Amino acid sequence: MTQKKNSEAGENPLVPNAKLRQMYTLMLEARKLEAKLLEGSVIKRTGAKKKGRIAEIRGQEAVRVSTAVELGPDDLVSDTGVSAGMALILGGDAASLLRGLARSGADGRKALADAGVNRVLDAVEDSEQRLRLVLGAASALVAQQRHGIVVVYARKDEVGRRIWRKTLQAAHEMRLPILFVALERGKPRGGDDDVAEVCEVANSAGVPGIPVDRCDAVALYRVTQESLGRTRNGDGPVLLECVSWRIKGKRKTTDDPIEHLQEFLLGRKICNRDWFKTTEKKVRKRLLKQRS
Repeated sequence: MTQKKNSEAGENPLVPNAKLRQMYTLMLEARKLEAKLLEGSVIKRTGAKKKGRIAEIRGQEAVRVSTAVELGPDDLVSDTGVSAGMALILGGDAASLLRGLARSGADGRKALADAGVNRVLDAVEDSEQRLRLVLGAASALVAQQRHGIVVVYARKDEVGRRIWRKTLQAAHEMRLPILFVALERGKPRGGDDDVAEVCEVANSAGVPGIPVDRCDAVALYRVTQESLGRTRNGDGPVLLECVSWRIKGKRKTTDDPIEHLQEFLLGRKICNRDWFKTTEKKVRKRLLKQRS
């Protein structure tokens, strides 16, 4: 049997090699972009809920790219705050982001608009209210007969179990096109493994809850594609929960999602070390050019 045009020998058709290289490059560029902004102390490492404040997605690059790289023009995003890395992943112009967000006291919402990112819902300080807005936005998409979905990012501890259950039950009952992405806690729990706590709530509310290693971009991408297919077909919401699996306090591999994907690509001989060096040089060159 002959391979399809542009495919590579031995590649996984569900996650093509070209897609993996695209994801790695985007993850790296998002991190480098935020590092540039961090030099000016613009990013608040603790995250940002308030309108206009700038957040950071460092350590979340795998889940952010994997869940957003295939989003279309009708899809919407609800996030914990405005971040340069996420704006870049959503197609924002890096040069505009550097100019807009590097200004002291910059209005994050305006910077996103100037960079061409118009699919992000307003981030409100009250987390419960934000989740209600997500339900409303998804309902509007259905009422308008648009094929879009809403992807909502929220920390596991952003709201309590009662609010999670209430939100998930409502989304399930209305069969809303929502992909819930439960990010790691703001303050990690002690112990070895994460607990898929929100998955438990989701399953009890009738929503499929799927735990995925937050560092594993390949697994995250595959689960996301399956989930988006279900949601776009009218089968209701899905929850994806980011976890960190460890053995006796240590991971089998690196805790860094970019290094994790690099190890995978090297191990599968999809890329060699020269490719990584060249890619990093290209990313640095683009950012330096845009900053000037």
